[in-house]
Amino acid sequence: MKKVCVSLLTLAFALTSLNIFAQGGQESADSKDGGKMEIAVVLKTLSSEYWKRVVKGADEAAAKYDVELIKLGPPTEDAVEQQINMVQDALTAKPAALVFSPSQPPTAVNVLRSAKDMGIPVILVDTPMGDLAEYDTFIGTENYTAGKSGGEALIKALGKTSGAAVLIEGAPGNPTTTERADGAGDAFKAAGIEVVARQPGYSDREKAYTVMQNILQVNKNVDIVFCSNDEMALGALRALQQAGAKALVMGVDGNKDALKSILEGGLFGTVAQKPEMMGYLGVENAIKAAKGETIEKRIDSGVDIITKENAQAALDSQS
Repeated sequence: MKKVCVSLLTLAFALTSLNIFAQGGQESADSKDGGKMEIAVVLKTLSSEYWKRVVKGADEAAAKYDVELIKLGPPTEDAVEQQINMVQDALTAKPAALVFSPSQPPTAVNVLRSAKDMGIPVILVDTPMGDLAEYDTFIGTENYTAGKSGGEALIKALGKTSGAAVLIEGAPGNPTTTERADGAGDAFKAAGIEVVARQPGYSDREKAYTVMQNILQVNKNVDIVFCSNDEMALGALRALQQAGAKALVMGVDGNKDALKSILEGGLFGTVAQKPEMMGYLGVENAIKAAKGETIEKRIDSGVDIITKENAQAALDSQS
C-alpha cells in the first residue's frame, strides 16, 4: 500500500511539472520573460507628420491590448540601407511580430525571409510587396486607385479636357508613390491632358520645391500638379507661388499642413489616407498573427478626397 501511495505522488508531481512547463512555453510565445508582448514597428521614417500619425495609431492599439512597441525609423524616407539595418536589429530582439513599411521593397526581401525563418509574423503597412509568402498581411491604401481619384478630382476642377499636367512622385523604386502617380497620370491621359513632366521629389518638401522650380523653367504654363504626398505638394505650391504661376495642386495623405493650406486657398486638395488606422490595424493584426490567429492577406484602410468644402472637418478630426 505504501508503494502505491508513493507511486501516485510521484505521478502527480510529474503531471504538475509538465503542466507548469507547458504554461511557461505558452507564456514565452505571447510575451518576453513573462512581461508584455513586444511588437517591432519599423517605418520609412519617424520624422514626418504622416508617419507620426501612423505611430499614433500604433500607440493607441498598443495601449488597448497592453503590448510594448519597439519603434524605429531612419531620419528620411530615402535612407534605405539604414532602414534595412534597423529591421535586422529589431529581429535580433526576437519580437512577437514585425510591423514594417519598406522604403524600397526589393531591398527588403531578405529581411522578410529572415523574419519568416525565425517564425516572426510580418505585417506590412502603407507599402505592399507583391504576393510574397514571407508576409502575413498588407494594410494600407490602394495607391493606384487613390492617385486616379486625385487626378480625376483635379480634372473636374480644371473644367476642360486640355491642358498641361505635372506629376511629382517619391523616390525611384518606391511603389507607393509610383502607383499614385501612375493612377493620376492615367486619369490625365484619359481626359486628353498632357503630362509635360514627371519627376521624383523623394517625398520631401524642399526637394519637390526645387523640382518644381526646374520644371517651370521649361514649362511655364502648367494647369495642374499631382504630387504623391502632401509634403511634395506643399513644396511644389511654394515654387508655383514664387513664380506667379496659377495651377491646381493636389497631394496625398491629408496632413495638417496640407489641410490648413487648402483652407487658406493654397493647395486645391489632398487624397486623405488614414495613417492612424494603418498603425492601429497593423499592431492589432500583429498581435493576432503572433497568437496564431488567421488574418486577411490584404486590408484596405481607405481614403477620402479633401477639398475646401470638407477640409475643416478633416482638420478638426485630427485635433
